[in-house]
Amino acid sequence: MPFERLLFTSCLLSGVHRFQENETYVEIKPEPGETILFFCIDPNSKGHDNCKGCELRNDFWKKQPGQPICDLLVFYAKGDRRVLCFVELKDNRSDFDHATEQVINTYQALRPYLKLTQNYTVQAFLIGHHGAVPDERQKDEHALKGKFEENYIYDGKPSEFADFLRGNEIKTKSKKRHRK
Repeated sequence: MPFERLLFTSCLLSGVHRFQENETYVEIKPEPGETILFFCIDPNSKGHDNCKGCELRNDFWKKQPGQPICDLLVFYAKGDRRVLCFVELKDNRSDFDHATEQVINTYQALRPYLKLTQNYTVQAFLIGHHGAVPDERQKDEHALKGKFEENYIYDGKPSEFADFLRGNEIKTKSKKRHRK
């Protein structure tokens, strides 16, 4: 099972609650009663030295070339709430079409192994450091909504990540981007 590999290999970033690739990062400061696990699953990621040792991509796709995978899986638990969040960090927002493909492809590979109850939420969080959001935003958001319902943030901010995992409303200047 893939989760056993995640827990017992270098994919698990023990004690890590901030993940950064170049200038882009996500971070959450644990509060009492929370369990937060970061898994660096993309061996091409530059976010942590342990990423290179994670072989989750090979577990799902063997040596098939061209299978995109997201940078990070984050498991969050508090009380009865359980979240599995697929995270992709991009230096440039113009790469969000690829980021969308990465989180969806990873979710589709993991989905057969997920036995989710009503307390579980599957989320996607895409974040970019600079650049313009691509013209395909509506197409990308439609694809994300098809897989993650309303539980995604496209073009997130580091300050939104913790609230998103916790299920808190995200208040932005434009619109609410998360439904509880």
